[in-house]
Amino acid sequence: MLLEISEILSPFAEDPAVKVTALYRIDGTPIFAKVNERSGRILNLLYWLESQIKNSLYYIFTKQLNEVSFTYCDTEIRMFAVSKTLVLVLVVEAEEFTSRYKFDMDAENVIKMLGELVECR
Repeated sequence: MLLEISEILSPFAEDPAVKVTALYRIDGTPIFAKVNERSGRILNLLYWLESQIKNSLYYIFTKQLNEVSFTYCDTEIRMFAVSKTLVLVLVVEAEEFTSRYKFDMDAENVIKMLGELVECR
């Protein structure tokens, strides 16, 4: 299953604008993580994310949102609910975005494919 997840997330994992591509369980445990930038700032962000997953998913479901986003300096953290227990996290540098529309469309497709994969298991 990890190989399938890796293949589904490859459009983001290989994008140089995406610094972190991660799939977390609701309790903050990472299932998949690809870090394209190794820095203290990114590592601190990852530790912070693990504590935010459960609260963010709760907020997404109670407010019926598609995603939750945070901006820290020029770094944008976007969390998408994949299922009731999984969240996709993408960390991107705002100035490196080439097309937000393409990014959003890719995110929708990836979320749909991950959701189908989870439902089948």
